[in-house]
Amino acid sequence: MRSLPALFWLATLPGLAPAQGNNQALYDSAFVAWQDGDYVRALEGFDRLLAAAGGGRFLEPIALVTGELYHTATFAPDGRVPQWSPDGRFASFEIGSATARRTQVLRFEGGAFRPVALLPGFALVFPRAGLRAAYLDSEGVVVRDLGSERRATMALPGLAPRALVYGEGDALYLVAGDRTTTDIYVLAPGGTPRALTRGPGVKGVPLIGRGAIAYTAGNEQVIVHSLATGRTRVLPGSAPAVSSDGSTLVFLSRSLDTNTVNLLALADTGPPRVLVRTRDRLTAPSLSADGRRVVYQRMPREDWELYRVDADGGNELRLTREIQHDVLPRFIGPDRILAMIGEARHRRSYLYDAVTGARTRLFHNNTVRTVAPEYSWAPSPDGTRVLIVADRDGDTVSPERGVYLVDLTRRVTIPELRARIAASLAGERRLRETAERTFAPFRDAVRAAVADVSVTRIYGYARDLFEFDSKHITQPGNRLAIDYLVRTLASFGYEPELQWFEPRPGIRTANVIATLRGTTNPDAVYVVSSHFDSVQPGPGADDNTSGTTALLEAARVLARRPQTATIKFAFFTGEEAGLLGSREFVRRARAAGERISGALNNDMLGWMNDQRLDNTIRYSNAWIRDVQHGAALLFTDLITYDSRYYQSTDAAAYYEAYGDIVGGIGSYPILGNPHYHQPHDVLETISQRLVAEVSKTTVATLVVLASSPTLPPSAR
Repeated sequence: MRSLPALFWLATLPGLAPAQGNNQALYDSAFVAWQDGDYVRALEGFDRLLAAAGGGRFLEPIALVTGELYHTATFAPDGRVPQWSPDGRFASFEIGSATARRTQVLRFEGGAFRPVALLPGFALVFPRAGLRAAYLDSEGVVVRDLGSERRATMALPGLAPRALVYGEGDALYLVAGDRTTTDIYVLAPGGTPRALTRGPGVKGVPLIGRGAIAYTAGNEQVIVHSLATGRTRVLPGSAPAVSSDGSTLVFLSRSLDTNTVNLLALADTGPPRVLVRTRDRLTAPSLSADGRRVVYQRMPREDWELYRVDADGGNELRLTREIQHDVLPRFIGPDRILAMIGEARHRRSYLYDAVTGARTRLFHNNTVRTVAPEYSWAPSPDGTRVLIVADRDGDTVSPERGVYLVDLTRRVTIPELRARIAASLAGERRLRETAERTFAPFRDAVRAAVADVSVTRIYGYARDLFEFDSKHITQPGNRLAIDYLVRTLASFGYEPELQWFEPRPGIRTANVIATLRGTTNPDAVYVVSSHFDSVQPGPGADDNTSGTTALLEAARVLARRPQTATIKFAFFTGEEAGLLGSREFVRRARAAGERISGALNNDMLGWMNDQRLDNTIRYSNAWIRDVQHGAALLFTDLITYDSRYYQSTDAAAYYEAYGDIVGGIGSYPILGNPHYHQPHDVLETISQRLVAEVSKTTVATLVVLASSPTLPPSAR
């Protein structure tokens, strides 16, 4: 989660030669200010340094702290499934809906791309050489000449196509079938598809080697098929990968409590070579282009780390020690690895030196606050460019995802970097000025309220809830948590409401609601919520006891401080079973004609992997977003990012029923917690001080929101 901005410790900054005198001191001071969230002072210091004599030696670390080191351009405003042709002359991406997918093909010439064709199909593949491509459409497989508009169609009678792969020469392979059984077919122009495999089970997409193909059969078999003899070799294993020169196969296998990384030269008939033996979990091996090095994922504790080993089993090196998941490594050069950090839906890309393990962030959006989740990556064959699908604008709600081209041959210049800093500095100053104006009428009341937030009390709530273990709706801890919330809220002076319902036959659960009635406009309602249930296997200390305890403390602090409008503190059940409690709450509110003017929903607040007290504002409403930024800036030590994000969370129910009224705080969409949805999401992994800072921000935000019967018109 804490990879925005990435942390570069003073003693290990990449590309930073020893400096003398004031320049080094100025950099150190600005860097520490950045880590503390004092972005105005940090940016002012970075700019002074770049303008000073000798400041150019700090270009790389300043660029990486504030955004991107390499030039990034918008390749397409919306697209997915980016790829390059094996010779690097073409690139493609898909656009359109699932039922009307199209593929844009571009040619790379003279350092620029030009459109070649917009093809009415999907799953496009390029051969290793030549001006053609193959793709799927409603008629079957189409082979298109990219130098003209000539096309040939191969029908697929009775087959349900899944994927295409070009092999050596003009060989074209098709994977067809359903979720339980697939087979691989060889396609020839004008001919009937010829089955290369037959039988039950799922066959993986074939990997192309020199004189052979490799594919998986089920979960625990790797098949090597000789193109010359037609013979197959069955290897017990999984996760195969082939080097881009086609010479070498790497795969994983397991026996009892031992996992291994195995290497096989495809031209050899002998047994595979075992490179690594371990009891740790393994996945995702990948080979260098010449097959001489392997990089793979390994889990020595709760999170994935990256390791590298030579093809003879020597020189094994652990590349990462980040306590977020390090995943999906691949070589993009002899000594350079591209890999990702984070949870599957919202990852960030980094480059690693395969010799030293040194890490460099690859992609960003050059802003201070707004996060840019990434989803897929396609490096060019020569490793000089990377196509990335991402929400660079921080909007995870809109269906559009941009495709961006990162050019590893072009670094930003000092003028470009100073322009970035100037834009960021102007944005930070505007944010602070807006915060000062917004909170001016409430400053004393807010300061007194947030001063009452207690880390000790928050830890007490968390300890108590932890005793109930899993609070999933199917577990006894769910009812114990309901009773605890009722008792605790009553001790603050509330009269809690229980919203009982039966989401499944035989399962009864309840939301717990505490209402602080408004003094002047009680019919205007603002809701602040968190779900108190957890996944079935674990206690959910972060997801979402942390949100629950922050909400309890906000309810306690405001219990004796009624506001103009009504505030409802909503503790939702059944989030992990399908957003059940939030939808039940909103259903009842709508049926009662309740006017909800605004809503904050907090989810996963407490895990941290470094010294920074930071979290993400997830919002639909930009005015609420800026109020929350201001609350954090003026009254807490919390460092806030933001992203337009509410889908698949309890906040979605508010938006669907009441429109653009949503704010809140949580670790998405830069989730890095390796304990997410695991049994080891336990109390000792949580920073209660971080939870307290979020609770303070929530209290301060509520004071502003509840001062008005409706959100400002400009906010909608």
